[in-house]
Amino acid sequence: MYRFKGMMVVMLAVLLGTLALSAGAQDMPAPQVNLAGDQLVLGGFVTIDSIYSEGPGFVVIHRASDGGVAGVSQPLAAGWTNNLRINLDTTLAEAQMSAMLHVDDNTVGTYEFGTVEGADSPARVGDQLVNPIFNAQVLDATDQKLANGEVTIKAVAVPVDSWVVIHAGDATSFGAVLGQTLVPAGTATDVKVAVSGDVTTTLWPMLHVDSGAAGTYEFGSVEGADGPVVVNGEVATFPIWTVNHIRVNDQIVVRGDGMEVNATPTVLAKSVLSEGPGILVIHANDNGNAGAILGAAFVPDGFSGNVTVELDASAGITPVVWPMLHVDAGTVGVYDGLEVDTVASANGEAVTFTINIAPSLILEDQALADGSITIHKALIDAAGWIAIHSDNEGAPGPVIATALVHPGANWDVVIPVDAAQAGARVFPMLHYDTGTLGAYEFGTVEGADGPVFVGETVIVSPLNITQ
Repeated sequence: MYRFKGMMVVMLAVLLGTLALSAGAQDMPAPQVNLAGDQLVLGGFVTIDSIYSEGPGFVVIHRASDGGVAGVSQPLAAGWTNNLRINLDTTLAEAQMSAMLHVDDNTVGTYEFGTVEGADSPARVGDQLVNPIFNAQVLDATDQKLANGEVTIKAVAVPVDSWVVIHAGDATSFGAVLGQTLVPAGTATDVKVAVSGDVTTTLWPMLHVDSGAAGTYEFGSVEGADGPVVVNGEVATFPIWTVNHIRVNDQIVVRGDGMEVNATPTVLAKSVLSEGPGILVIHANDNGNAGAILGAAFVPDGFSGNVTVELDASAGITPVVWPMLHVDAGTVGVYDGLEVDTVASANGEAVTFTINIAPSLILEDQALADGSITIHKALIDAAGWIAIHSDNEGAPGPVIATALVHPGANWDVVIPVDAAQAGARVFPMLHYDTGTLGAYEFGTVEGADGPVFVGETVIVSPLNITQ
């Protein structure tokens, strides 16, 4: 099964003094939505590079053909939001869409345009909407048990006639072609692709352009024909599983110290594929192993989407937990213990891994790239900052750079740093943005922009700068 690997969350307690860098309030720019270019939508989201909203707001993804809505962002705070992922209903997506900025001026945090008169209207600069258009290649499929020797693709949106090709493979790479289906330009849903040959338990759907003889798949047999779709250097493909598998992302369940506690802590699994009835169990982390049971949810045979597991707050919820699929072999719908409801496996491995459910940093050692470092993921429960501290004899020293982060998961945050100040090691640290929004003021304004603590431990991690 697929595993998250290669990176570790480290949380260290440090002594914090006046280790601050004043970023200065930014000039007030015009409301804007910025995209780097064409989007490759694999599994259901688009990425907006940056947004500036004068107050609370939303970004809404519209179809270019008729203005229909394909997705709405999480609520946005006033100011800058960077690297925002917006989930789409891919069955409503098109090969050309737009990203429209709306204000959030009625019930804050609830998108009400079109349902409450006058609420959450599009933002404007003068008389112009903030609504950049972008092109997209869309491919979405779920884990699934094969039926009648066919793979079902949830949704495809392509600008020209294209092929959906199914490759054999494993968790990390694709291999031989097992089958293909032609899809015309536009949007198609529930696309069936017959597969044959050495059908592996992990499959890789892939988009190819029909660029040779129309309607004839020629990739590999006619030079230059029907090549894979590549957007911004990324091939249009991703893995799906046909055996036991769970997809659970990092998410905020436990909030930072001093923040409002979630009344009903829950973990949301994006999907579960179970061979027979199963139980999704959330285990606490016990020194790097799955420990006490925090909650469980029954799943039927086959595919289930958006499975919610309610956690027992009195059971000792840890910042890292282990989602684990169990076989429901005892009383149906009841977890009867490990000896009865054993751990489900796929390809000889237990179906489990760890996720972060509290503010955290996920990063890896790296060389400076164009004078910048990249934080792979920052998970935070409110608007905040990543503050890059220099190394002071193995502990965080003065701040040499900062970057704004929005609530939720922030992916691949690029932060310019001065190489001389960075040296051989830096300490990225999470802070809340509690003072003047968009201005880093920790250490210069009393009580502003303090570090994020979880269980009295500050969220900081060393990052080695390699050559």
